[in-house]
Amino acid sequence: MSSTKKQMEKRRKTLRPHPARYQIVDVMRSYGRPISPTQLARITGGSLGSTAYHVRTLVSAGIVELADEGRVRGAVEHFYALVSGNEDELQLADPVGQLLGLCGALTVPAPDGGYPRQTVLDARARKQLQRVIAKLRPEVRDIVAAATARNGS
Repeated sequence: MSSTKKQMEKRRKTLRPHPARYQIVDVMRSYGRPISPTQLARITGGSLGSTAYHVRTLVSAGIVELADEGRVRGAVEHFYALVSGNEDELQLADPVGQLLGLCGALTVPAPDGGYPRQTVLDARARKQLQRVIAKLRPEVRDIVAAATARNGS
């Protein structure tokens, strides 16, 4: 039974954050070609069962799709790819929200010294933070690539 676009959108909105799913999507983006859960498990260091579970979860949310099948030692191996489309639609989590959490800015002090208040962003602030992320992303990737090269991985 195939899911409708509306069902997938609903699943995507209720998808709980999970580091394994972020890592799977990141590997798929970096690799740029269909990849199997077996290969993903080797790369991420996760178990095959757990990796396959998270891939199925991403499929049900419409973020990943079955791209190909192949025979491996008498079994069928499935290869998955990211769904092509608008990158913003396929986000697992809001990068601006993640940045706020990382920087300890999910709340702001109350002006009267009372309990902190939840951060509320307007369109202008969201756009400014998206620009910060866009500038930071290449620098982070360069640092990570250099560290990986130094460590021989």
